[in-house]
Amino acid sequence: MNLWNPRSIAGKLTRMNLLVSGTALLLAYIAFLGYDLYTLRQDLINSLTTEAGIVGANSVTALMFDDQQAAENTLTALARSPHIRWAVMVTAKGGVFARYQRPGSGAPELGITLAPGRDLEYWSRGTNILLGSRIEFQGRGVGAVYLLAGTGELVRRAGQFGLLSALILSLCFAIAVFATSTIRHLVTDPLTQLAGKAQTVSREKDYSVRAPVPNSSDELALLVQSFNGMLEQIQERDRALEESRDKLEQRVRDRTAELTEANKELEAFSYSVAHDLRGPLQHVVNIAFLLQNAVGLSGHGSELVEKLIEGADRMALLIDDLLNLSRATSTPLYRKSVNLSQMAETILKNLEAEESERQVRFSIMRGARAVVDEGLIQVALANLLHNAWKYTSKADVAEIQFGFIENGTGPVYFVRDNGAGFNPRYADRLFRPFQRLHAQSEFPGTGIGLATAQRIISRHGGKIWAKSSVNHGAVFYFTLPQEAEN
Repeated sequence: MNLWNPRSIAGKLTRMNLLVSGTALLLAYIAFLGYDLYTLRQDLINSLTTEAGIVGANSVTALMFDDQQAAENTLTALARSPHIRWAVMVTAKGGVFARYQRPGSGAPELGITLAPGRDLEYWSRGTNILLGSRIEFQGRGVGAVYLLAGTGELVRRAGQFGLLSALILSLCFAIAVFATSTIRHLVTDPLTQLAGKAQTVSREKDYSVRAPVPNSSDELALLVQSFNGMLEQIQERDRALEESRDKLEQRVRDRTAELTEANKELEAFSYSVAHDLRGPLQHVVNIAFLLQNAVGLSGHGSELVEKLIEGADRMALLIDDLLNLSRATSTPLYRKSVNLSQMAETILKNLEAEESERQVRFSIMRGARAVVDEGLIQVALANLLHNAWKYTSKADVAEIQFGFIENGTGPVYFVRDNGAGFNPRYADRLFRPFQRLHAQSEFPGTGIGLATAQRIISRHGGKIWAKSSVNHGAVFYFTLPQEAEN
């Protein structure tokens, strides 16, 4: 792993440790070097102070008896101090009394003297230090001595100390780099492994993996243990959910199979009953017709025969509706493009031919087409139009409309009438078999037509709904696919 990778935590820790270590070592180096310079400078000043005191003590007699030769001899003794460049002794009045100049050094230039009341002072002159010390005898100043010392030796010693310190600090920095690269594994390796496991879990959704727990009891070990515990809980939860899902799916499959079998049996039963009833019912109708035309039938007998024929007709209608309902559920779909407008017109014309005495105004919008099973959709549309025809029977002038509107996702077809309508509170009962919202005596019927239409439209992938209010007609809306399904 690259220690300097800016995206890795190892690289970040390495850079941080080296930055902190390097900064601390650099600050320590500067502090030690500054302290050494300050110490060497103070040592030089202390040495100059001592030498000035010695010179002053040895020059009191020379100053008091005006013995310049003795004073110069005293100053010449400063030649044993290599850091002193020159020395000047002045009288109490400030006049120069004696001098000393090291060969190769510049001529002595005071320019600065001790301030009144000051016995010792020092000044910086570039890289040199000038020290002034007053010479006293019995508490009375008899003169002063000024020593100029160079700091070359001080700089040399500071350079040696600085070089040695730099070597020591470089060694410390190298040790810090080695220690960082070695010790970082204790922190980064568990985190790297933890990140790798987390990435594996995120990518593969495999909650069975576990991160290795480090051999420690610190926060990293606690973090890894918590991560593994979380994975274990998720794995247990997924296992429980999977078992519950499998059980639920199995129950759904069982129930679906049971319902499918029950529906098949019910459809077979309905078809069989309806089909088998046709023959006996036709015999009943034929006998009733013969009785109706028989000679000598009394008025009461004729009325009973009339009711028999009426009941037989209702039973025949119920059989037809049951067969249509069964066929709407079980018949395979053969889709093709169908002209619904033309189909609606044909159905309404047939209804009008059956009851030509009624006054009904038709309104059929042209261009309504859909990709459907023609036979089944004809049953559904016939039920809707017959429903409108039936519930407008008490209107003075009935109005029935068929058309469609575009809603952005495809056409919505509708059948509208101005008939009796229904209470919208009971709209959910419209499409249930044998559920009727009007009395048989008011509007006869079997209660199967709308349920059949709903099943046919639902099998085609559409939906149907109705809007109405009592005595203000009704509108039945439905949708159908415009393209054949693959």
